[in-house]
Amino acid sequence: MATARKFDTLFSPGSIGRMTLRNRTVMAPIVTQFATDTGAASAVHVAYLGERAKGGVGLIIAEASYINPVGRAWSCGLGIDRDPLISSHLQLTEAVHRYGGKIAIQLHHGGNKANPKYNGGRLLSASDVADGAFPPPEPMTKDEIASTVASFAEAADRAKRAGYDAIELHGAHGYLLHQFMSPATNHRTDEYGGSIENRARLAREVIRSVRQATGPSFPIIIRMSAEGGYGLEDAVIFAKDFEDAGADAINVSQGGTAPTAIMPPEISPMAVTQGYLAGHAETIKRALNIPVIVVGEIREPALAEGILSSGKADFVALARPLLADPHWAAKAARGDDDRILKCISCDTCRLNLSHNAPIRCLINPKLGREEWLHDPEPASTPRKVMVVGAGPAGMEVARVAASRGHNVSLYEAESTLGGGQLALAKAPPYKDRLAWLEDYLARELERVPVEQHLNTRVDASTVADESPDVLVVATGAAPLMPSIPGIDGDNVATAFAVLAGDGIPEGKRVAVLGGRQVGCETAEFLVERGCHVTIVARSPESQLVIEAPPTYRNALLLRLRNAGVEFITEHDVKEIRPDGLTLVGADNVERDLLVDSVIIARGAVPQRGLAEDVGAAVPEVHTIGDSEDPRTIEEAMYEGTLLGRRI
Repeated sequence: MATARKFDTLFSPGSIGRMTLRNRTVMAPIVTQFATDTGAASAVHVAYLGERAKGGVGLIIAEASYINPVGRAWSCGLGIDRDPLISSHLQLTEAVHRYGGKIAIQLHHGGNKANPKYNGGRLLSASDVADGAFPPPEPMTKDEIASTVASFAEAADRAKRAGYDAIELHGAHGYLLHQFMSPATNHRTDEYGGSIENRARLAREVIRSVRQATGPSFPIIIRMSAEGGYGLEDAVIFAKDFEDAGADAINVSQGGTAPTAIMPPEISPMAVTQGYLAGHAETIKRALNIPVIVVGEIREPALAEGILSSGKADFVALARPLLADPHWAAKAARGDDDRILKCISCDTCRLNLSHNAPIRCLINPKLGREEWLHDPEPASTPRKVMVVGAGPAGMEVARVAASRGHNVSLYEAESTLGGGQLALAKAPPYKDRLAWLEDYLARELERVPVEQHLNTRVDASTVADESPDVLVVATGAAPLMPSIPGIDGDNVATAFAVLAGDGIPEGKRVAVLGGRQVGCETAEFLVERGCHVTIVARSPESQLVIEAPPTYRNALLLRLRNAGVEFITEHDVKEIRPDGLTLVGADNVERDLLVDSVIIARGAVPQRGLAEDVGAAVPEVHTIGDSEDPRTIEEAMYEGTLLGRRI
C-alpha cells in the first residue's frame, strides 16, 4: 500500500509490545450483534471484519466478547467463554490475516450492565449500584472475584489458540472492570474498594492473570475511560498502575459510570468536537512508557496525522468511521481522502443495538451485508435510465446504475444536488454534518457518466421527450396537512417551509404540532431565532422523538427543556384561530393556547404523482425513497443501491 506523503506518521509502522502493525490506525471494538445467539462468530461477522482488513486498517479489535455467561450483555454478542467457540473465532482471525492486518479481541464482562435476559438472570458488580435499566446487582464475593479473574485468563488462552494477535481488556464504558475502578459504582470497604489502588486491584489481577495465561510476549491492551466516575488525574494513576501490572498499551476512551465534564449530556452526538479526547490522551501518555491509543470523533486523516505527529498519541482508533467507510485507511494512504465517506455521528448504529438488532449505518448500505452486497457488476445490456430527484436515494441509484454502464440522466428541481429533503434534514442545529454525505455523493457522481439537469422540474412531457427505458421517481415527500379547522390561516406554516427558510416567525410565540424528530428539531431551530416554543403532541411524553437514537433523543429533549420549550402531550388540536389554538385532551377537556404562529410537523406523504402520470408510457418505472413512502436516509440509501444493481 503506497503511503501518501501528507500522512507520513499515520502510515508509518508501529509496535504494541512485540506486535508490529503496518500503520497507526486501529479499528476500535464496536458491538455489532452479528454473532449467533450462541456467541459464535457468523459468516456475516467474518465478511464484515475481512472487509475492514482489506481496507487497510493496521489493527482490528474484535468487539466485546463475554468471558463467562454471567457477564453476557447482548443477545447476539460474541462469546469466548468455552472451547467450542474457538473454531468460529479462527475464521475471524484468518479473514483479517488474509489481508495483512492484525486482530485483537476485547474481553468483556458486563457487570451491572449484563442483560438478565441472556445471562441467567443474575447480575454481579463491585457494589449493589444499579445501572438504571436493570435491577441492582449483587456485590461480588471474593470467591466470585477470583473466579472472574480466572475466566478472563481462560478466555485469553482461547483467544490465543484462535489466532488472535493481542488481547484487549474492557476497562471502560461502565462495564465490570470500570465498575470496580469508579467510586460511583464501587462502595466496597475491603481491599477492592476505597483507595484508588484498591479500586484498580481487580483490573491489575486480570492483567496479571492474562499475562500468565498467554505468556511473556503476547500483547495486552487495556481500554479505560479518561473520565467516568473519576477525573483525568485518577486516570493517569490507573494507567501507570496498569503499565506496572504488565499492560503493553492503553486505549483511551471516556464515560460509563457517571456524567463526564468532557461530554455534557445535552451535547448532540453530531456536534461533538473532532478529536476531543486527544488532550486527555496526551496527558496520560506523558506519564507512561507504553503506547497510547486514542479514540473520539476522528473523522479525517489530517486530524489523525496531527494527533500522531504532535505526540498526543501513538495510534488513532476508529470505530464508526470504519462502519461508514471500511476503506478509510486505504483511501487516505493513497491520497484519496476526499473519497472517504465520513461518518456523520448520527448514532443510527447504536439505535439498532437498542432495538436488539444487528447494527446498520445511515450512510453505508453495505454494513452487515458485506457477505453478499458486493461491488456492482457490469450491466449485460446498457439501458437509458432517467432518475428524477437528487436526494440520497436518487443520487445513489444514479451512481450505481452509471457505474454498471447504463446511460443515466439525473434531474433535480433545486439548484444543487442533495434534493429538498436532504437540505431540510441538515437545517436544524447540529446537523450540518449531513452535508458530508451530500458532498460525498455529489463528488462520486462526478466520477461516473451521469448527465445532470439541475433547476429542472419534470413532468410527463419531459419524460416523453427523454424517452427512457427506465424511469426512477425519487421526488421525495410533501408535508402531511391534517384536517383541522383554520389550518389554511395566514398564521400557519409547515416545518418543511420553516426549515427551508420560508417565512420564519422570528421572535414569536410559536406552537409546533408534532412531537417526533422533525417537530422537535424545528422547535430548536425556532428557539435559536428567538421564538418561545410550545410543542403540542398527541402522543405521551415517552414517545417524543422516539424514532431517534437514544443518544440523540435524550440530548435534544434536554436542550429543549433547558431552553424553556414547553411540552403539551396527549392533546389534539380542535381548531386553529388567528390568536392561537383550541386543544382537547384525552379527558375531552378543552384548553386555549395563545400563540402567534402554528407550525405543522405531523408527518409527510409521498410524492409519486410523476410515476402515476407517466403510466405505461415508460417500459419500467420505479418509485424509491420518500416517493414510495416517507422513510429514513438509511432506507433510501439501501433502496438506491439495490435498485441500481437490479436495473
